[in-house]
Amino acid sequence: MNEKDTVLIVEDELITAERISELLAEEDYSIIGIAKDAITALRLCREREGPPQVIICDINIKGNVKGVELAGQLKKLYGCEIIFLTAYSDAKTLESAFETDPVMYVVKPYNDTQLLVAVQMAFHRLFKKEKPASTIKLDLTEREKEVAVLVAQGHSSKQIARKLSISIETVKTHRRRMLHKNNISSFPHLVYLMNSLS
Repeated sequence: MNEKDTVLIVEDELITAERISELLAEEDYSIIGIAKDAITALRLCREREGPPQVIICDINIKGNVKGVELAGQLKKLYGCEIIFLTAYSDAKTLESAFETDPVMYVVKPYNDTQLLVAVQMAFHRLFKKEKPASTIKLDLTEREKEVAVLVAQGHSSKQIARKLSISIETVKTHRRRMLHKNNISSFPHLVYLMNSLS
């Protein structure tokens, strides 16, 4: 698993949190942990050498510090990108959430594609801030381009395998090969470069 694409999940519904964790781990993101409250989230960030790059944060978490406040703290401390999850979409909640400049506000119930697109967008924003797209020319076969475009659209490896009538292992082999031959360390970075070149 790539230690560069790090995600922290802040969600007090354990089943939801584990489902998100499994989905992202399957797509080669590095999950630094699941936090049910602000105290746990801050501890998980402190205990690691590098902070998470992206935080998926439920707005309504347990404890005195709510999700919006926690997200604001983590963004100030670590410069991470925020994706909010919530069952609430009233004007007051939206207004306070938007003050933290989140990448996306995903309203429950959501599907895997919506979540994966939000995570792609978060990494895209990070890469744009860190390093402008270089004039790199990507070496991709037609099938690899097809796989990469589907990843960029938020399809999971399982969905891509079904769509292209290939095995999930073949999808993963394509993904690994694309990174290896282009000397790129993470798939979100490859997608970012591909989008920048198109």
